[in-house]
Amino acid sequence: MFTMKSLAYSLVFFCVIVNIAIGKYVNKRKCPEVRAVPHFDLTQMLGDWYVVEYYASAEEALSYSCMRAVFTQEDHIPAADGSVEWTPGVTMNFTYRFADDPLGENLLGNITWRVDLNEPAHWTHAESTYDGIYNTYVLDTEYKTWALLLHCAEQREGTRWLSAFVLSRTTGLPKNVMAYLRDKLPRYDVDVKYVFPISHDDCSSKPAVADFSPIFVELGSKVPRKPGISYNLAFGH
Repeated sequence: MFTMKSLAYSLVFFCVIVNIAIGKYVNKRKCPEVRAVPHFDLTQMLGDWYVVEYYASAEEALSYSCMRAVFTQEDHIPAADGSVEWTPGVTMNFTYRFADDPLGENLLGNITWRVDLNEPAHWTHAESTYDGIYNTYVLDTEYKTWALLLHCAEQREGTRWLSAFVLSRTTGLPKNVMAYLRDKLPRYDVDVKYVFPISHDDCSSKPAVADFSPIFVELGSKVPRKPGISYNLAFGH
């Protein structure tokens, strides 16, 4: 006998199926299924790049400038337990600034991934912060001019961490190329409204420094501040 209860169950099931079909049912805890670029040649990806657009699911409020990356090939990688594992890898050394930092301080960081030579466009990095593996995919590249990277890591609690880099060998790309690369991101649950440009204007040659102190942004402000540093600038003194 068809009852109101069975009707309700049928409606819920129908809504779930419809949401899945139109792409609205997304598990924010899991990384999306990604198809990395086929026939990828890692050696052509190496060298200097400018990050010209950036997306991070956890950092929509802060903006960066002068972000650059240098990729080098490795014959070993650091293991999660601190030891060294002799296996193919790739390291990204990167420098950047907070765009609203009045000091214009250059910061640096790096990450090394394991590279499976059978799938060289999918790189993995193990770290205790993440529940499992930090995945990086080369979604597409034209080695001499541009590249598109997607990063995803599942956390033990809360939503996944998702980010994307649009890379260029120069400080900018033509609008049609930018549109082509942006069109690839929504299928991986990247909201293009939060894909922000990275300015490379007024980037001095001041040497970058490693800085692991916390960054604070006060309520109602977009200016990042660090404890122990005064931002009260008095010109002429």
